[in-house]
Amino acid sequence: MIERGIRPPQLLILESFLDSEIISHFTRVLLQDMEWIRELRYAPDERQHYTLKHDWERGVDGHSASNELAELDMRAKKLIHAKLEEHYGQLLFIPRNLSYSRWMIGDLIDCHNDSGHPNGELIIEQRGDQSPPTPVSEHFNDYASVVYLTDDFEGGEFYFSNFNYEIKPSAGTVISFPANHFYSHGVNRLLSGERLTMTLFWPGVRSVLLSIVPDIYEDWWQRVANPESIWTVIPGDHVSAVNPLLLPPKLNIT
Repeated sequence: MIERGIRPPQLLILESFLDSEIISHFTRVLLQDMEWIRELRYAPDERQHYTLKHDWERGVDGHSASNELAELDMRAKKLIHAKLEEHYGQLLFIPRNLSYSRWMIGDLIDCHNDSGHPNGELIIEQRGDQSPPTPVSEHFNDYASVVYLTDDFEGGEFYFSNFNYEIKPSAGTVISFPANHFYSHGVNRLLSGERLTMTLFWPGVRSVLLSIVPDIYEDWWQRVANPESIWTVIPGDHVSAVNPLLLPPKLNIT
């Protein structure tokens, strides 16, 4: 692993966190069996990276390779999830989408943040005419993680503009950081080799639920001792309106 500058205070680095067997499985499925497309949604005039053709909207499509990837994906997420909750002291939702990036020579991404908005506002958006509204997860991101699946490349360093810091981790390493604008970041242009990464966006349970049920915010600490007990004070009609997929396994509604 290569670091330059002073490490940002809330950057968590889990060096060589995923073992070689998991990494080997990931790279085999991703590089041999999956279809990739050029990502252009951030800045179409800049050379960017490739993403899985069906990662954001379609999810697993029934193909055996997709199913294998989904199993590997959730296995890794659960391991990382436990570490993040312990380190940051928050309950976090496990992201459901498959988000992978493949960087070829010349690829880069300019500085940005992962909150979904420049100042990190929490909002709810409705997709189509769905009822109840389905939150767009990236608007609730409290933390972000990048999992490195390869390291045999030059360039492609991950940098934080506000801290004058950059890092090039070894394969299997996970880096995590707050998704707000203080941790704006980018990826330098890849000079050689191929950079393969998994990206995770972690919405905080408290952030999402306070956005869905804002009326409990003022007396949060008087009424709710911890995030797990929030369901005891949310009105029943609010509970039934929450998409079950948003609920982490440890929160059971009875």
